[in-house]
Formats: sequence, structure tokens, C-alpha cells
Amino acid sequence: MDKNEFTELALARGVTDPNYYGAILSIANKITLKKGSDLLTVGIAGAQGSGKSTLAAMLVIILQKVAGYRAAVLSLDDFYKTRQERAQMAIDIHPLFAVRGVPGTHDVALLNRVIASIKAGQATTHPVFNKAEDDRDEAWRNVQCLDVLVLEGWCLGAKPQVESSLLIPINQLEETSDPDGTWRRRVNAELASTEYQRLFDCDINTFLAVPDMESVFRWRLQQEQNLPVGTRVMGEAGVREFLMYFERITRAMLEEMPGRVDITLSLDKTHCLDSR
Repeated sequence: MDKNEFTELALARGVTDPNYYGAILSIANKITLKKGSDLLTVGIAGAQGSGKSTLAAMLVIILQKVAGYRAAVLSLDDFYKTRQERAQMAIDIHPLFAVRGVPGTHDVALLNRVIASIKAGQATTHPVFNKAEDDRDEAWRNVQCLDVLVLEGWCLGAKPQVESSLLIPINQLEETSDPDGTWRRRVNAELASTEYQRLFDCDINTFLAVPDMESVFRWRLQQEQNLPVGTRVMGEAGVREFLMYFERITRAMLEEMPGRVDITLSLDKTHCLDSR
């Protein structure tokens, strides 16, 4: 695929960044160099609205058209627990677990089983999460045998924090709705679990580093506004509160992940890759 053809595909997805082509090729080259006979897994992490889904989709196109690989994307978002399951967590553990997003609100056991089936060369199915309705769709999606699996998710690769760092609330949500730290300690324990950390053990890891939390708000709000009309589409106040659920882990990832992942792509405030 030449640059002109790639640019047309990128523009169709709203990507105008001139540095995008080189970034995608750098990831594809790493995959080609590392690919053996077994399934190769590629993780893409980054805050809400950073462009994980677009990057993953474009990478799969390149892998299919240029390298001839059977490649597909799995999104951590599709494995959110159902609204009913989270409502029960809110009763049993803490009210904040009614809101999707943090570790503990994903069905990681199911996702690990799906990945295990793909690694075994078996066709399988997985759920599809409808964000506008805040619940899973009834129909599941098929996944065939693959050479490369691209796994994208906001907290993919995150590490648990030390207990002492959880003591002081970092935003209004934690201060007013989790004053004793019950929720954030449970989120941290879920993140530390074998199921999450096994899921995060990808062969190649990429991190989209956002410039600041205000940019995350603007980009996530734009995503919300582009959703199909539904009863659960959020406005500005809703998005700001929603991002407070993610803020602690997002800030921790920004501090430490660039030092240990294979590829870090830094974004500027215009949502372009920083070429410096």
C-alpha cells in the first residue's frame, strides 16, 4: 500500500495527521520482525478519545493488505460487564461500580477465554458493547483464525499502584463518593489480579500518550457527540464526571508506561502525533 492509498483510507476515518503513516508502518514493521508461527498479540493503550480504535483499525488494514496476515481487533470495551451485572456490583461492593470503565467492570475471564480460543486456532464469538445504551447488544461477533490479534483498551498494560498512593483522593468523585477509599482499593486489587495482568501480556505494546486531561475531555466529548442518538449519551457535565473514574489510572500510566512499552506515540493538543 503506497502513501496515497493509505492517506485516502485515513481521511475516511477523519485522520489528517501527516505523521500517521510513518507511525503505523513502524508498528507494522515491528510486528513483521517478531511474527513467528504462533498468534502474535499487539496491545494498544491510551486514554479515552486518544484514537486507539482508529489506530487499531488502520494497523489491521496495513497488516492485511501489505503483509497478508489474517488480522483483527478485539476491544476491551466490548467486554464490559452488562448493566445488570454492574448494578449488582454496586449493591454488593460499592455504588461506583455501576459505571463502566475501571478494572472490575470488565469480564476479563471471558476475554481471556476468547483469546485462548484464537491462540488455539479456533473460531469463536465475542460480545459487542453498545455505549449509547450502556449495555451489550444481543448479537455477538464472529472471530476467525488469526495470525495477528490487535487488542485495544484504555487501561491495557496498566500496573497496580502502591497502597499508600490510594490514601488521598485525586478528584471530586473520589472525595465525595469514595471518601474511605473502598472503591479505589478494589479497583487497584482487580488491576493487580492474574486475569487482568495475563490479559495485558502482549507480544508488542503501544501507548498513545495524551498531552493533558483537558484534551482527554475534549476528545471524549467529541466521541460522545458522534454516538447514535440514545438515552445514555452524555453531555459535557456527564463526560467530566465520567472521566474522573479513569483519572487515577490514566495519570499513573502517563507517568510510567512510556518507559516500558515497545512504542510510545505522543499526541499534541491538536490530536496529532508529536513529531519532536
